Amino acid sequence: MEPRARIGKTRGQQSFSDGELQHFLFAHGDSHPSLDPTKRVLDEILTDFITEICFEAGRAAQVAGRQKTKLDDIKFACRKNPQYLGKIEEIFSKKADIDKTKKLFNEHDDKLTKGTVLERAKGLDGGEDAMKEEPLGVADDDIDFEMGGGKSNGSATGR
Repeated sequence: MEPRARIGKTRGQQSFSDGELQHFLFAHGDSHPSLDPTKRVLDEILTDFITEICFEAGRAAQVAGRQKTKLDDIKFACRKNPQYLGKIEEIFSKKADIDKTKKLFNEHDDKLTKGTVLERAKGLDGGEDAMKEEPLGVADDDIDFEMGGGKSNGSATGR
């Protein structure tokens, strides 16, 4: 059955809440109290778009011999539009980064597990060598001495 034929039951009913549509419209430059006809049209467009993408992804899954739709099926349905495909890839790479960062923290306490976030992000194991500090030398002096400022006399006129 075609996607538009199945939608006939929900025509006239809004799929998304007014708040969601209002935030979406405001984020893309609409005035704060958006008009109701604008929200209804956006809701209809979004519902049709999502239904058609899911229908195409379901068709790809069916051809592959599966009953469930996978992410690869949705990517396949968006293959003709590189902007959609790029946005999907971007969102899932951000999700992977967030999941990776969440794994750095132990759920039961506020301490970091096995090294600091920076060390874990760089792929270090958090061993003893990573914890050693470098001794300060002459090159590590404050930046105001390097710029010729010297000691401060208490006035902020030199800034």
